[in-house]
Amino acid sequence: MSQVSAAFFVGGRAFAAPVDEEIAWIPATSLIPAFRSGEISPVAVLEAQIRRINRLNGKVNCITYQHFDEALAAARESERRYRSGIPRPLEGITVAVKDEYAVKGWVTTMGTLLRRNAPPEQADGPVIERLRAAGALFPIQTTVPEFYSWVTTATRLWGITRNPWNLQYTPGGSSGGSGAALAAGFATLALGSDMGGSIRIPASQCGLYGFKPPFGRVPTSEIVYETQGPLARTFDDLNLFTQAMVGPHPMVHSSLAPRLDFPKTYGPIEGWRIAFDPASGLAPLDPSVRDALDRGLAQLRALGASIEQVDLEFRASDFQTFNFGLFSTAMGALISQARRDPEKLTPYVRELIEKGSHLGPDEQAAAETLLARYNRRVQEQVFQRGCRALIMPTLDVRSRHVV
Repeated sequence: MSQVSAAFFVGGRAFAAPVDEEIAWIPATSLIPAFRSGEISPVAVLEAQIRRINRLNGKVNCITYQHFDEALAAARESERRYRSGIPRPLEGITVAVKDEYAVKGWVTTMGTLLRRNAPPEQADGPVIERLRAAGALFPIQTTVPEFYSWVTTATRLWGITRNPWNLQYTPGGSSGGSGAALAAGFATLALGSDMGGSIRIPASQCGLYGFKPPFGRVPTSEIVYETQGPLARTFDDLNLFTQAMVGPHPMVHSSLAPRLDFPKTYGPIEGWRIAFDPASGLAPLDPSVRDALDRGLAQLRALGASIEQVDLEFRASDFQTFNFGLFSTAMGALISQARRDPEKLTPYVRELIEKGSHLGPDEQAAAETLLARYNRRVQEQVFQRGCRALIMPTLDVRSRHVV
């Protein structure tokens, strides 16, 4: 049995892990200089993460397909590049890929039995193309709820994905497999996507950093609700990963705005006005969540910021309008696929089909009106009042049971 180390820290947390797996947890921003110096090799990190996958994924169940041989070959190429002094920005860094991204030769199942035998992708999508050119490695695909349409990750095709912090709880969704893989030390970075919380919810559930970039910053699609984005275990890794994803791409019209470089460091916030909405119209907060928010706000006050509570009038009753609008876009094609064989679907997708049988331009118009009202309210209550940032809870509870 492997010897255990009890003093390994990531993001301020202590982990107990076999000695030969410790490097699986090292942040990308620390790995890159270690790769350059030869202190650590990309192959060694990948092999440590594969050991963790082989040991633990039977319990976590966050992986659809493993691509270890392909990733190991790429890791050896990364070692050669470091020895030759020509590494790329993410050279040798492992990335868990959500079962949504097109990767040449891989099958994208969307978490549904209806796509179990889907043909392999013919080309890399824009983000994968960009990350591959930056030297990233892709060892695993990660689980999603069926058609990305729920906030937990459980399907008839892949089963239940569990939170590695506590296997009785969910990692969230729809990027739940990516969140679980990252929290379990199966990869150094992870890819998600977000329409209504699909990066932010797993980040909250799994103790990670997650970022939904503004529409068009990452080349994704023409659906204004949607963007692909990063998950990471540290803020610096999130920043590094974001920088590698953003910018125009000729194949995605919505991404043609000029590239925005996100700062690596930030100055003092003394004198800032920061808006805070506890989102009481969405759900009552669990005391533990409210306590964490209060401690965070107290820290901001200690740094010299003033906190102003606002009510942006976000209401739980608006969710159906938002959801119907979403599935009145090109996302509605997923419903058309699902109708082909409803007996193979998970219950939450069958319910979506039943409720969404009438979707069309009226529902899309209602959602656009709702989003315009939300945007106007945020501008009026936050930024036009001179506040520099808005803070809200991601979820009302710490996590949810899956059994």
